[in-house]
Amino acid sequence: MPYTLSGLVIYPIKSIQGISLESSNVEMTGLFGDRRYMLVKPNGLFITGREHPNITLVSAEVIGEEQWSLSHPDMPHNIVISPSIFAEQYKSVTVWDDVLQGQTTSENINDWFSEVAGEPVQLVHFGGASERFTSRRPDVPVAFADGYPFLLTSEASLEELNRSCPKDIDMMQFRPNLVVKGNYPFEEDSWKRIRIGQVEFENVKPCVRCIFTTLNPKTAERIGKGEPLKTLGKFRLLGKDGVTFGVNMIAMNTGSIQLDDSIEVLEYREPEKYVDRRKA
Repeated sequence: MPYTLSGLVIYPIKSIQGISLESSNVEMTGLFGDRRYMLVKPNGLFITGREHPNITLVSAEVIGEEQWSLSHPDMPHNIVISPSIFAEQYKSVTVWDDVLQGQTTSENINDWFSEVAGEPVQLVHFGGASERFTSRRPDVPVAFADGYPFLLTSEASLEELNRSCPKDIDMMQFRPNLVVKGNYPFEEDSWKRIRIGQVEFENVKPCVRCIFTTLNPKTAERIGKGEPLKTLGKFRLLGKDGVTFGVNMIAMNTGSIQLDDSIEVLEYREPEKYVDRRKA
């Protein structure tokens, strides 16, 4: 069975609901429109759904060129954002260990998000003066994603996880950009370089997972019993790094990709070693 692209997802604002696409343009910083916005505290420190689950219920709808209508089940009205509403003013913001410049916007937008978050926050945009690079590949740019421009997962790996997990885990708990089908479970660990549509991607490292994966993407409530991390810990524990699911990737060129594109493996790598401690 050939490998194909079965899922293509962007998250316009870091930590909000994902948007499934039929096709997308691949930029070096990620899929077009992916995580170009982020919420920060007044001191510039980023916030995510890890500590503010309610922001994961914000959803975005495309209403024009780079224009999004945002809604939340607890908010009486929608707001509209686009790069044009952001001033030429920038402020220092922090994403993990990276300090960069984020473009600022109006107070009414910040007030809307502050009500959702339950504390004062500001929305920033990855504008023309914003610059950030990945840690292992300091020549590769990335926007507001956690560490790398692309996250790839596979349907087969999720099925293998759900075979052992007492809770039914949804793929959106892992917030991938690229989902593939046709491979065997965790075969993606061994892919070093692949081609999807017009674009070649390189696997940089496994994606270490955190408590964010324990949120139900539809309700923003915890799944319970520490899942899926507890089950992943039984067969996907990578030493002191933690548990992994999916792989972080970079693009080697720009171009377009679309659902059902075939995936060609151009080069393989030696996958990481895991000990399976699950009961038979």
